[in-house]
Amino acid sequence: MITLVVPALDGPTTGGTRYNRCLVHALGQLGEPCEVLSWARACEAIAEPTPRLLWVDSLWLERLPELATLASPAGTIGLLAHYLPALVAHGERPPRSSLSSAERSALRLARAFVVPSEYLASELCGLGVERERVIVATPGVELPCPSRPAKRSHALQAVIVANVTEGKGILPLLEGLAERLRPEDRLALRIVGDLALEPAYARACVAAVERHAGLCERVRLDGSLPHAACIEALLDADVMLSASRMESYGMALAEARACGRPILARTGGNVAYHVDPAWGGELVADASALAQACVALARAPEVLAERQRRAWAHRRVRSWTDTAECLVSGARHWAPPRPPQ
Repeated sequence: MITLVVPALDGPTTGGTRYNRCLVHALGQLGEPCEVLSWARACEAIAEPTPRLLWVDSLWLERLPELATLASPAGTIGLLAHYLPALVAHGERPPRSSLSSAERSALRLARAFVVPSEYLASELCGLGVERERVIVATPGVELPCPSRPAKRSHALQAVIVANVTEGKGILPLLEGLAERLRPEDRLALRIVGDLALEPAYARACVAAVERHAGLCERVRLDGSLPHAACIEALLDADVMLSASRMESYGMALAEARACGRPILARTGGNVAYHVDPAWGGELVADASALAQACVALARAPEVLAERQRRAWAHRRVRSWTDTAECLVSGARHWAPPRPPQ
């Protein structure tokens, strides 16, 4: 039995929520029993005499010590680590002294860790976690419709699939585009992502678009869309942009690769795993450089065509079943022994 302690699966669409939802579905397809617990139910379950391993979502980091105080000797806690807040804040491995008390507690209390990438496994090890305690369960890619080659259009069709939050770097990218775009440049940018998670930041992004004449007719903020519509947005695009400061995995980047779309991205975290010139991609240092790379591509259709050819030739899809199998094998290793009957 895999027991997950996660926020509501039908909650706001984030990478973590989608990971949890797809993982639960894949476990069901494997025929592996899976139990999803709320926080209140987890507090009851951890104190039950029957040994079990509870995989607690990293979104519950602040409350992990609370759960640990209820654990009997038979109870065991693992961390389903989508990310660490200090990593997001720094954009790179933080010094141990900058970890929050909740993060330090999590590293100490968790029996084992499930992470989405070798990058995040390496970061945990750098913070003192033994490598054998880390299970890498790389996300799959779910395409609700077949991929198709990009259609050529009169303007470069770019898309960002990311919630409009500060960590995703959208505002400095918009400002960089406003500084560089000329009236004759043919570029359209569509931003697909939740505008309600950080409302003040989202309002600043909307204001930037409205304030700059070069953006108001080129940039569209669509808000949150269902997963199928996000994939359609990728398939309708010529190129995907990512200005994110740090990605612990980068599910939207993986989906762009599966759709055969070239990616222009700011480096940080696991981004380099998805972006390579051989696949039509380009990595840059910051949002300003990303804006420059995007404008340059809009002015060079022959370069875009070559990058699209490479991206299409190197499409990569991974099954969520593989993700579930990695979790199952790791969870069995770390599960507490059951008492003799």
